[in-house]
Amino acid sequence: MLQEATAIPAVEPIGDEAEDAMPTLGHGLIASRLQQALGPFVEKHDMGHVFSAQTFFRIGTDTRDTDLAYVARERLANLPPDLDVDADFAPDLAVEIASRTDALAAISRKVRAYLDAGVQAVWVVNPWLRTVEVYRPDGQVTVLTRSQTLSGDPIVPGFSVALSEIFPA
Repeated sequence: MLQEATAIPAVEPIGDEAEDAMPTLGHGLIASRLQQALGPFVEKHDMGHVFSAQTFFRIGTDTRDTDLAYVARERLANLPPDLDVDADFAPDLAVEIASRTDALAAISRKVRAYLDAGVQAVWVVNPWLRTVEVYRPDGQVTVLTRSQTLSGDPIVPGFSVALSEIFPA
């Protein structure tokens, strides 16, 4: 369901592909705004933790960092309190923010890999179209525009954020 306007060469290693580009300021701003909205909500309700980019998770036979990830409290219960361990599991929610060098096929492969690894929802943020595509394991895909609200249900129950607060003006 990804829009063709995002199609350009791949950024993150997928199989034998190489990482080519660094995120832009806009990419970082969107990631920061999402984390500022989701993180405090999750902490306030003691739901688990939100992890920033550069936190690697086991996705199938690979390890991959998401732009943002959420793991439910119950899934963290057997880990040491300081969480000073590798995440040998997939997150419950993975967020990918499309970069100007991302290829449609590469993003689609990432989404499929996340869902196959047990991720319960994948949010693909497109900064240029100002959309968020929500992918679920049952094949359901929802496309939200800047004028709509992104809901965390049922993965992060009760969480929502207006996309107008996430995308730069």
